[in-house]
Amino acid sequence: MDHTRAARITTGGRLSRHPGLALAAVATAGIAVAVQYRRSALTRNERAQKNSPENPNFYVSVDRSGGGI
Repeated sequence: MDHTRAARITTGGRLSRHPGLALAAVATAGIAVAVQYRRSALTRNERAQKNSPENPNFYVSVDRSGGGI
């Protein structure tokens, strides 16, 4: 058995060939999950404030575009 085949069998194959690609894929997936979580948290909080029985008339939607007054 040659060294290349032995390395594929013991390490699982492609991960050992392209560690940078694997790291980039994991980082990209992590960023996507973090963005999705933050987006859903903002939506959940805004919906909870809008439908709050404590202060029904004081809800003001905030423009998150980055522009000020």
